[in-house]
Order: sequence, then structure tokens, then C-alpha cells
Amino acid sequence: MELMGNIMMTAFVAVFVENTIFSRALGTSTLVVVARNRKNLFGFGLCVTYITALISVLTYFADKLLINNSNSYVYMPVVYICILGFVYILTLLCMWKFAPKLFARMRKYVHVSAFNCAVLGSMFLISKYCETLSDYFIHGLGIGLGFVLAVYLTAIVYDKIYSEKAPYAFRGYPLMLIYLGILSMAFWGLSGHTLNY
Repeated sequence: MELMGNIMMTAFVAVFVENTIFSRALGTSTLVVVARNRKNLFGFGLCVTYITALISVLTYFADKLLINNSNSYVYMPVVYICILGFVYILTLLCMWKFAPKLFARMRKYVHVSAFNCAVLGSMFLISKYCETLSDYFIHGLGIGLGFVLAVYLTAIVYDKIYSEKAPYAFRGYPLMLIYLGILSMAFWGLSGHTLNY
């Protein structure tokens, strides 16, 4: 029972507190692009969650092999990019070979899902906070789901942000940044951080 509680707590932290959008501002441009069209939300969310979960497992093995070296900070970004590229190519090849209809539908989501700074940034976050393989996997899954949550929270207000009722000076992207800033402060407070003056 305690193990299940730890798993649930790790997932909660990854989805809400360590949200790459709201706590680190990683992937904001991707978020805005996907929020425009709500029908892309499910496919994009599925791809991001799959990619972050898979790269988190591969990141675990790379970290265990290479991170103890004193110069690891120099080459680990290249290793992470290679892992991401490997997952991207493997995903496209498997979809093309075994599910051509799925490949035709999901190909456009795989590109955007794999190559955005939220996914690459999640590799560094996972390496910083996790120790066991299960921690890596749950954190990677949580980061993907947290990114989907951020996209959903943006998509539901997208029409209001760009509506004629919004003041002209703030309409669109400026109001989107204000909205994301307010959400970021709420998530920052949820994580238990306080401002010290």
C-alpha cells in the first residue's frame, strides 16, 4: 500500500508541480499552436505522453552508464538528443511498417511531439529528480500528461482570448501570456513555494 502511495505521489508531482509549461515555461510555443485546433489535442497528447514515457526509460539507462563521469555535463545533452532522435525514428518506422493507416494520421503529431523543448527539457528534469527505473518511467509519464493538461487548459480559453470582447491591445498572444502566467503562479503555489522578500 505504501508503494502505491509513493507511485501516486510521484505521478501527482510530475503532472502538476513539475509541469514543464507552468513551472519551467518549456514548450509554450508548441502549446499555443496545438491549442488552436482542439481536434489535434488527443493525437498530440497521446504522442507526447508516449514519447516522454519511452525516453524516460532510455534516459535512466544512459544516466546510469554515463552520469558518474566528471565531464558528463558536456556530453549528456548530445546523448539526450540522440535518444530522442532514436525514439522518433523508431516510432515512425514502426508505424510505417505495422500500421500504415495510423502512420498517415499520426505522422504530423509525432514530429511536433518529439521535437519541442518540453520533451527535451523533461529529460533533464527526470535526471535531476529520479533515481529508480520506476521513478523515471512514472515521472516521464506524468510530464507527458502534465503537458497535455497544460494544452487542454489553454485550448478551453483560446476562443475567449482571441474574441472581440477582449481589449484590442491584449487580444491574442499578450492575453495568452497573462493567462499562462496566472496559471503558473497557481501551480507554483500548489508546489508549496513561497516568495521571500
